[in-house]
Amino acid sequence: MKIKLSSLIIFIFTFIHAEQYLDAINIRVYPEYYYKSVMVEMEAIIVADSESETISITLPSIADSVFFISGIPSPDSEVIPLTILEDGSHSKVEFSAKDTQFRLFVFYNPFDSGHEKNLTWPTGSNVAMKNVHLSVQVPVMAEQFELSRKVSSEDTDQHGILFKSVHLGDIPANEVEMIEASYFNASGQTTMEALRAQLSQPKAQSSQPIVDHDKPKRHTLLLWEPLAILGVLSIIIGIMYYSSNKEVSHEKGNKNFCSGCGIKLKDNDKFCSNCGEKVL
Repeated sequence: MKIKLSSLIIFIFTFIHAEQYLDAINIRVYPEYYYKSVMVEMEAIIVADSESETISITLPSIADSVFFISGIPSPDSEVIPLTILEDGSHSKVEFSAKDTQFRLFVFYNPFDSGHEKNLTWPTGSNVAMKNVHLSVQVPVMAEQFELSRKVSSEDTDQHGILFKSVHLGDIPANEVEMIEASYFNASGQTTMEALRAQLSQPKAQSSQPIVDHDKPKRHTLLLWEPLAILGVLSIIIGIMYYSSNKEVSHEKGNKNFCSGCGIKLKDNDKFCSNCGEKVL
């Protein structure tokens, strides 16, 4: 009895630790992003005991192409097209768990030619899925955008494009969670076409003057101010020079020298014999 009980405990322990599942699953849905269909990007971590474990991912029945990248994506990663298989009301793809991480790119067209757009995305696998997060990019031209699940968060990328996220939590093996989105696209454009159209439009110029309060005001010296100062100094120097010469002239006159040419005069001279200057 003890041996049977020990064997049962070992079996249960082994079964628990042999659980295969996908973890940290991120799914991003891009409706009418750069072409008039839907692209879905899915990445996850594989928890498996062996590389022979086959992973099956549920897809919409109208999926037309799927591309697989094994391991951590890099410029040298090999992009492998996968064969789409029928799986009841859905489709699926299968691949082996030879790496601990993978990425899928799925393309399908759920839209008709009208302005009202509706899409459905099934989330499921043949193994348990844990920590599942799904986000839908809201097309910039979309009106009345709605999701079938409560939005847990909203974020925008570097281009200002809005993403609405839903936390799906854990999904048991072989079960499927459905997410639906709907909106109106009256323009008929894709997100990239709408963005290009916005960028091509000239920006309206504001009639209000632009005041830069951050830059300090600098008071510059006007050009006439240094010239005026230089002129005043020149006048002062000229007056000083004239006064000095006048004093010298008076000194020369007092010593019987001509105030005009400086020649020595006689005591009884009334005019300079050299230049004719009147003797003072």
